[in-house]
Amino acid sequence: SLGVAPLGRRRAAAETAKMLTLPDWPEWAIRTFLVLAGVTSVVAVLQKRMDGSSDSKQDDEEKPSGKRLVEFRAFQRQYLVVYTIIMGADWLQGTNMYTLYQSYNVDISTLFVTGFTSSAIFGTIVGMYVDIWGRKLGCIVYLVIEVVVNVFEHFNNFPLLLAGRVLGGISTSLLFSAFETWMVAEHRKRGFPEGWLSDTFGTASFINGISAIIAGICAQLVADSLGEIGPFQAAIALTVLALFFVVFWEENYGSSDEKDKKDEGSTNAGAAMRAIAADKRILLTGLVNSLFEGTMYSFVFMWVPTMLGALKGRPLPTGLVFSSFMTCMSLGGLLFSPSFLLGIASAEQLAVGVFLVAAAALTVPVFSSSLIPILLSFIVFETCVGIFFPCLGLLRSKVIPDSIQGSVMNIFRVPLNILVVVGTKLTDIYPTHTVFSIIITWLLLGAALQVALVFSMKTPVAAGKKSK
Repeated sequence: SLGVAPLGRRRAAAETAKMLTLPDWPEWAIRTFLVLAGVTSVVAVLQKRMDGSSDSKQDDEEKPSGKRLVEFRAFQRQYLVVYTIIMGADWLQGTNMYTLYQSYNVDISTLFVTGFTSSAIFGTIVGMYVDIWGRKLGCIVYLVIEVVVNVFEHFNNFPLLLAGRVLGGISTSLLFSAFETWMVAEHRKRGFPEGWLSDTFGTASFINGISAIIAGICAQLVADSLGEIGPFQAAIALTVLALFFVVFWEENYGSSDEKDKKDEGSTNAGAAMRAIAADKRILLTGLVNSLFEGTMYSFVFMWVPTMLGALKGRPLPTGLVFSSFMTCMSLGGLLFSPSFLLGIASAEQLAVGVFLVAAAALTVPVFSSSLIPILLSFIVFETCVGIFFPCLGLLRSKVIPDSIQGSVMNIFRVPLNILVVVGTKLTDIYPTHTVFSIIITWLLLGAALQVALVFSMKTPVAAGKKSK
C-alpha cells in the first residue's frame, strides 16, 4: 500500500503536465493570432484616447457626450449586455454544429439547407408580427425557441433535428431583426441624438467579434469535457441568462402608440412591400445587405477547404484561425467608429469602399494557391465584415421607417438565403476558386447598387420616421 500513494501522485503529476502542455499549433497560425490581437488592442486604446481628447470638439449629434451621456451609457449597457450574451450563445452553437451532426452520421447538407430555407420562408411573417406584437416579445420568443432548438440537438433523431433546423431558421430571422429594431426604436423613444446610434452599432460589432473569439475557446474546452453536445448545453445556459435580462426591457412596437399598433395595415408585410416599391433607398439598402451577407455566408463554407488546399497536407488549426478571423471582425468594428472611418466619410460612402475592398481581397484565392496570400486576403475580408455590420445597421436606421423595420429586414432575408443556398450548392459542384469568382460578382454588383444609394441619399429623407 505504501507504493500506491506515490504512484497516484505520479499519475496526477503526469495528467497535470499533459494539461499544461501547449497545443501543437503551427507557428504561422500562432503568430497571425498574436499580431492581430496586438493590432486590435492598439486600435482600441487609440480609439479611447481619441474619443476622450475630442469630446470637447465634437457635436452632441456626432459623439456621445454632454449631460445625457450617463443616461445614454446606461441604456447602451442594457442592450449590449443582452447582445453579448445572445451572440456568445449563437457562436457556441456554430462552432460544433457540423461536427455534432457528423457524429450522428446524418445528412448534414440537408439540415443546413433546411435552416436557410426556413429563414427565407418564415422571415417575412416573423418580421411582420415583430412589428405588430412588439419587439421585446419577439426577443423573448427568440430566446425560448433557441432553448427548444438546443434541446433537440441532444437527440440523434433526424426528424427531430430537421424540426430543430426549421425552428432555427425562424429564430435566425428574429435574432437579426427583433433585437436591433428594439434598440433603435428605444433609442429614439428616449430622445437620444441620431448620431449616437453609430456608437452603439460600432461597439456591438466589436463585442460580436470578442464574443466569437471567447466562444470558440470555451466551445473547445466544453467539448473536450462533455463531448460535441457540450457547447449546446452551454448555449442553453446563456440563453436562459439573456431571458432574465430581456423580461425587464420596456416594450416598443412598429408605431408610437397602441392605437397605431392596432392598425395592422401600416405594419404588415404589405405595407413593407409598398414602402420598398415606393422608396428606392429602402430597396437598395435591402439588396446591398443581402448581397454582402450572401457572400459572407458562402465564404464560411469555403475558407476551410481553400486553406487546406494551400497547406498541402499540413494541419489546419481551425479553431485558432477562426479566432484570428473574429479578431479581424472586432478590428473592423473599432475602425468604423467616428474616431476613424466614420469621421472621414458617411456610412453609405464607407459601404462602397467595403464592397470594393472585400471584392479585391477575395480575388486572391482565384489566382493564388499559396498560404500567406490567401490568409492575408481572408484577414482583409473579415475586417470588411466587421466594418459592414455597423455600417449597414446605421444605414438601415436612416432609411427604413421604425413602423416597418422588422418586416422590411426580414423580406430581404429571402434573397439573402437564396444566395446562401446557391453558394453552398456551388461548392459541391465547382472548385472553390470558381465559386470565389462567382461571389466576387455579387460584391461588385453590391458596390454598384451602393453607389446608386449614395446618390439617392443626397435627397432629403425622413430617416426612421413613423410611416403614416
